[in-house]
Amino acid sequence: MEEIGTYQKLKLMILHGEIRRGEPLVERSVGDLLGVSRTPVRETIRRLEKEGLVRIIEGKGAFVADYSIDDVIEIYQVREGLEPIAARLGCPYVRAADLDRFQEQFNLYKNRASRRDNDPDEWLKLGRDFHDLFIRASQNGRIIQAIEGLRGQIELVRGISRSASVRSVAQSSVDEHLEILHALRARAPQRVEKAVRTHLQNALQHKLETLQQSRLTR
Repeated sequence: MEEIGTYQKLKLMILHGEIRRGEPLVERSVGDLLGVSRTPVRETIRRLEKEGLVRIIEGKGAFVADYSIDDVIEIYQVREGLEPIAARLGCPYVRAADLDRFQEQFNLYKNRASRRDNDPDEWLKLGRDFHDLFIRASQNGRIIQAIEGLRGQIELVRGISRSASVRSVAQSSVDEHLEILHALRARAPQRVEKAVRTHLQNALQHKLETLQQSRLTR
């Protein structure tokens, strides 16, 4: 049980940016931070390495994964290969009530996009939950399993946007999510497949620009 709690806490700290990309994970220091012994920390680090959130370098130790541009491109290539298909397959099965709920949230967020009181974590969660909606609706177990296997890496890449202007992300991305939603509501499989693909391509471009800028300012 101690290991599970340690795993969840450390993973969330990484995904929320409380421990920054590239920072070392020293067992004793992490254990002191979380109030646990080194053993669950060691097991957690190994588990997170398998998920791609931690990298262990021989002779140097463990570090929070700091994805290169090539890493980000690869992750988005996988997403672009799977999520548009999932959206097309799930299009007939997404419930109208769920679409109503997300449309209300997207419209609310869009109306607030011109202000600076938007929470980046709130936006990331909203986007993740919306993508999960049509992915689960696909009823394709292999697609769902493949995306779940990349879940941590996808979340870590999404977190790159946390350092960018939430306003710019909202203005460019909310409309794309609404287009996906409208295509789902219209029960238009080809349209929704195209909308998801376009959204992922634009998201990748935004991530690369943000990543390149962060490299320049380090």
